[in-house]
Amino acid sequence: MIVLEVAVPVPLNKIFYYLPPENINPANIVGKRVKVQFGKRILTAYVISYQNLTDKNTLKLKQIIEVIDKDSLITKETTELANYISKNYVCSLGEALASIIPAAMKSPKRIVKNKITDEEISYEKHVLNIHQVNAVNLIKENLQKNSFAGFLLHGVTASGKTEVYINSIEYALRQNRSAIMLIPEISLTVQFADIMTKRFGTNIGLWHSGISNIEKYILFLKMKNGNIKIIIGARSAIFSPFKNLGLIIIDEEHEQTYKQEQKPSYDAREIAKWRGRYNNAVVIFGSASPSLESYKDALEKKLTLVELNERIDKRKLPEIKVLTLKNRLFKSNLLLPETIELISKALSKREQIIVFLNRRGYSPTIMCRKCGNVYQCPKCSISMVFHKNPDLLKCHYCGEIKNFPPTCSVCKSKDIAVFGTGTQKVEDELIKLFKNAKIFRLDGDTASLKTNYEKAYKGMKNEEYNILLGTQMIAKGFDFPKASLVCVIDADTSLYLPNFKSVERTFQLITQVSGRSGRGDINGTVIVQTNHPQHYAIEYAKNHDFLSFYRTEIEQRKQLFYPPYCDIAKISIKNKNEKKAEEISEKLFSILIDLVEKYKLGLKLLGPATAYISKMNNIYRKHIIIKGCKENIIKLMELLENSKQLPGAFIGIEIMPSDLT
Repeated sequence: MIVLEVAVPVPLNKIFYYLPPENINPANIVGKRVKVQFGKRILTAYVISYQNLTDKNTLKLKQIIEVIDKDSLITKETTELANYISKNYVCSLGEALASIIPAAMKSPKRIVKNKITDEEISYEKHVLNIHQVNAVNLIKENLQKNSFAGFLLHGVTASGKTEVYINSIEYALRQNRSAIMLIPEISLTVQFADIMTKRFGTNIGLWHSGISNIEKYILFLKMKNGNIKIIIGARSAIFSPFKNLGLIIIDEEHEQTYKQEQKPSYDAREIAKWRGRYNNAVVIFGSASPSLESYKDALEKKLTLVELNERIDKRKLPEIKVLTLKNRLFKSNLLLPETIELISKALSKREQIIVFLNRRGYSPTIMCRKCGNVYQCPKCSISMVFHKNPDLLKCHYCGEIKNFPPTCSVCKSKDIAVFGTGTQKVEDELIKLFKNAKIFRLDGDTASLKTNYEKAYKGMKNEEYNILLGTQMIAKGFDFPKASLVCVIDADTSLYLPNFKSVERTFQLITQVSGRSGRGDINGTVIVQTNHPQHYAIEYAKNHDFLSFYRTEIEQRKQLFYPPYCDIAKISIKNKNEKKAEEISEKLFSILIDLVEKYKLGLKLLGPATAYISKMNNIYRKHIIIKGCKENIIKLMELLENSKQLPGAFIGIEIMPSDLT
């Protein structure tokens, strides 16, 4: 009997057998998505192959419910990449395939064919400086060789990295090859689409979470069939199904958004290297503040280091002034007097200002003044955040929403106060201080409307707004020539988080947001308000000194044995019962220690420890951290899976997590 081999996106690393629908040739189903019954659920799965089985058990097999696709979507590269993801990120083949070919993509009733040829594209030329020319020539040489090469393009902010990308894409297209460009924030797609369309016509596509499942399907087929040659998008665009891939660009490569947190917890940067090798393509990692891992790779010649050490037209880097918050009086303005004065001056000159605070909402803490009770989320061990208009308390982890309490739930006092600062509170202060200023706030709340990305970008470009206020989504990539002043309201929000990357992220955020100022003909100024003006992350950011920061921070990592001096994995143990979570984590830790010693894996285990947020959405969380080499970590995970000693426990494994919290 002919049966289909099907990969189902469930955490069981095995192939399942199903019968093909009647009157359909099994060979015509291979490589397509199908609907199958799996237990009590109907799931979208992936047909890998078919074979003839004589086993009597085939009589018990279920038939496929529906064939979703008209065309085969799975190629040889897809299968090999899925196997790589399955092995390296500890997931099933079905889960890996679901990350490469989205299960939710929907075929439209009718697909309009509009093949675009290279002849229709007219390139708009920009004159490059000597540093850009050298970078482009080096990349072109490697594109000509038709072999894998990896570059770290380390360029100060406004040094013209985008022009290097564009010229490299142009050359790849002339070789009849395709290009993927990854950007870290969905907010940047409007700007990059605008730039790329002016240079390459309509030969580009945009891929991100804001486009519909039907749009994704149409775009997927256009890429697969060669109807478009350039894709710009967020993390998952790395899976774009180009047949003749020549170039992959990862802009702001240091950003943690390139790491998927949910299973499979793949890293788009590592996938880029894999696809680069598979397709003999060139991979460019670009940043003004590279990750320690990438810069170390460049110093060790694993990547070719290309540097752009000055801004275009020899423009000055912004002057960064560090102001201490330590002496600020209680109940005084969020903005220090010098900050207020500089904003006033910039507004009087009709220049634009970017105000940055990496915390949304109005205030992060609600507390009773009488008894000190802090209002926590009922489902999570974290304070609820106060949001205005309407006045509500929100949990930024589980989404729980509550009305503002009229009295304290413990002592019934009405003396309830809000503490701390979010972007809404900063907006209120800006409106009071600068009554005629036109302010646009772009954060996780306003950006829920995808049109607001375009409104913010075009509004600043067209000078409809004087001040752009926001969280980290405004800290990188944006190019506003009239922006002369950047104000960092509190540089410490990420500095002391319980994470080995917190200092690095603080340096990167200050560097990136500072780079939004002085990009045109006006010199830039940056104000950094902080409680820790002497911290080396802030000192080195102030002096635009990446190399000194790298040397200091890499030594810290070496001493503490953290990446890039080891690989790391986080095991999460979750249970609705706190005591059960404790018991499972202790037992699991004991099993892991025994396996490490028995098989001489040379790994270091930390924990089990309570997670930074110990309860999330009524689930209690424990963590075990593993340090060592990746091969041995993966081997340990395989041994654990085979031990089958913890039935019923929900255990999540993340290889090289973006944080350990």
